[in-house]
Amino acid sequence: MENETGLALGSGGARGYAHIGVLKALKEENLKIDLITGSSIGALIGVLYSHYESVGKVEEVLLESYWREVAGMVRPSKSGMISAKKVQEFLREFIGDVKLEDLDLPVGVIATDFHSSESVLIRKGSAIEAVQASIAFPLFIEPLKLNGKTLWDGGLSSQVPTEAARKMGATRVIGVNLNETLEKTPPYEEMNSYGIGRKAITTLQYHMTRMSMEGADIKISPNLDPTKLLGFETLVKKDEGKEIIKKGYEKAKEVIKDIKK
Repeated sequence: MENETGLALGSGGARGYAHIGVLKALKEENLKIDLITGSSIGALIGVLYSHYESVGKVEEVLLESYWREVAGMVRPSKSGMISAKKVQEFLREFIGDVKLEDLDLPVGVIATDFHSSESVLIRKGSAIEAVQASIAFPLFIEPLKLNGKTLWDGGLSSQVPTEAARKMGATRVIGVNLNETLEKTPPYEEMNSYGIGRKAITTLQYHMTRMSMEGADIKISPNLDPTKLLGFETLVKKDEGKEIIKKGYEKAKEVIKDIKK
């Protein structure tokens, strides 16, 4: 069987800018990636990268427009603050009407079935719909109705889709973990309800991600700020986005020798 390297890009909101840095490092070292799987922000970046075939273009799109545009689409409703239609209209500007199976670099997008809570690997059909489903964070972005299923955020069932990369044929998997760093908190008695809730979610993400990363042969875990569950608000500042990209790049560089073996 031919050796194939899969890159599994994990979930983590705006911390996903680190994925751009990882891709930069791999490209710089001329390391061939045969396929990509992505959950949530990882799905978005994986599809953009395969579509444009340029890390620089992905960086430009996300730093110059992505989060500002998302902020402008916020309209609170029962299903989410941003409608599925609005997200798809926005994604069409950058992705067009391309189908996943037509991308030169295969991309598997992970979503979660609302009713069964099982992970769903999407490999065919509209790239826009697949990404919209994968980034549909509960109560923030409206879930997607597709083929009789209600699909939402891929990170709910697969924080780093290493298993999906194996299913797509990868014999070696590079996993990118955006949730490796845990927040240092004051004693429980000194925390408010928001802080306690945030700590609970980041703890859950931390352990789910570590389990997902067990399927990776090469592990890339940038040291990212864990205090921002989504981090959307920080990225109206371009410098913060660039700093996250830099951290992904530097951490990937540290493991290049292992990848080359």
